[in-house]
Amino acid sequence: MKDKKIKKESAGKNASVKAGKLKRVEIILSAAVDEDFMDGFKKKGIGAHYTKISGVTGAGFSNPKLGDSVWPQLNEMIIVYCSKEESEKIIELAEQIREKYPMEGIACFVSKAKAK
Repeated sequence: MKDKKIKKESAGKNASVKAGKLKRVEIILSAAVDEDFMDGFKKKGIGAHYTKISGVTGAGFSNPKLGDSVWPQLNEMIIVYCSKEESEKIIELAEQIREKYPMEGIACFVSKAKAK
C-alpha cells in the first residue's frame, strides 16, 4: 500500500516537472549546519530528491571556507529541483537556520528550471 502511495506522489511531482513548473533551489552552507538542513528536510517532508556536493570552497559574506591552513572550514552545496510550493518551504527552512546560526554562511538561490 505504501509503495502505491509513493508512486502516486511521484507521478504527481513528475507531472509538474513535465509541465515545466520547476524550480531550482541552490543552497550553499557551512558544513557545520549541514545536519540541521538534512534534519529539517526530513521533519518538513521536503528535499527528498536532492544533490549534495561536499567540500565546496569559496568566499561569500561570512568567513571564507577554503579548506586550507588559514581558512580550514568547508562548505556544502545542496541542489533541489522541485515545485514552487516546495521551494518556498526550503527558503523558510534556510531562513530559520540562518536565524539560529547567524555567524554561519547560508546562501539560498531560487531560479526557474526546465527538464529536458
